[in-house]
Amino acid sequence: MAKKIRQPESKRLLERLIALFLRAETDIINEIARLRAKQLIDYHTVAALERVQAILNELQTESWKYVPKMIEQTFYERVPEAYRLLQPREKHQAGYYNARVLTSTQHAVVDVLVGNLMGEIVDACNTVDTTLRGAIIGPQQPGVIRNIALEISAGMQAGDPRTGLPAFVDRLRREGIRAFTDRAGRDWSLHTYGSMVLRTTNRQAEVMAVLTADDAHDLYQISSHGTTCKLCAPYEGRVYSKSGNDPDFPPLADAFGKVDPAGPDILSNTWLNIHPGCLHSVYPWTAAGRTPEEIQKIKDFSNPAKNPYSVDPRTQKQVEAYRKKEAGRRKWLADYRQWEKYRITIPDATPKTFATFQKHKQADDAKYREWKRLYREANRESDADID
Repeated sequence: MAKKIRQPESKRLLERLIALFLRAETDIINEIARLRAKQLIDYHTVAALERVQAILNELQTESWKYVPKMIEQTFYERVPEAYRLLQPREKHQAGYYNARVLTSTQHAVVDVLVGNLMGEIVDACNTVDTTLRGAIIGPQQPGVIRNIALEISAGMQAGDPRTGLPAFVDRLRREGIRAFTDRAGRDWSLHTYGSMVLRTTNRQAEVMAVLTADDAHDLYQISSHGTTCKLCAPYEGRVYSKSGNDPDFPPLADAFGKVDPAGPDILSNTWLNIHPGCLHSVYPWTAAGRTPEEIQKIKDFSNPAKNPYSVDPRTQKQVEAYRKKEAGRRKWLADYRQWEKYRITIPDATPKTFATFQKHKQADDAKYREWKRLYREANRESDADID
């Protein structure tokens, strides 16, 4: 029997944080459902808003418990020498595990990543709070909440104040509560946005753990995946200079982008990834052991004057493979989020592993249909609870 591979500690912390966001969003939606069932009576409105604020405050407090651990643990996992100094880890359960084993540069990076991520979480919580206060108190109710409010009003006018409630709750559970709107105008729910910024920051920490492991090393290569998006394709596989001072290789800031476009090509002025949610990694690169021809080939390939970033290097076959992979990934994510929601709503009935849940869902067997029934029943009971 194959030995089960233990998930890295940083990944377990990441999944725990993502689960916190899902639970917070679920709790908030349930509060809105109860409020709508009470027909927006003033004292119920105040109580509901207070409970929503308490949920958001708890999310921020819990995030502070795990975010520093997750980010610092990533450095230890990427730098085994530092990780070994932590043993036994039981001694370092609170706060940072053991910051003294990090270099001053790495410690500063951890602080910046923690501060940036917590800032994103606080901003998302504030957006949720503002959105809900406008939806519940203000006459102009944004997006999905406003549309569903009209449905409920129609039900009330027909003499049944509960007529629109099932549709209201169902749509909120599908679309979530807006926490962020990106430059393209797309709304992100609290859970999906939280998942994205957490995974992005975790990957940034992994990248920085590699780039700061050896201050003297300057050249790094971005991993090459082949079936990747059009944003990453022009940058993958090239060798870059961390300092931006190597005459033969472009600065890493070319791939990662600069926070201040007019600023220097230094690591601290980059976003530490090609785009949010990017899965590319970096690896130290050296010319040692390579022939002059091999070295010249990678120099030419990395040189944007000879190999422009504006050219998408993917073949049509690679583009089609990426689209197929993304379709599969979207389906996987939808199934995973469904499993997460089931785990929160019907924890005793839902399998402990996603693999088990997915197997039964794909088979559409009796177990999966029973889980669906229990989930719908639990939501109906929650929506009917107006005490």
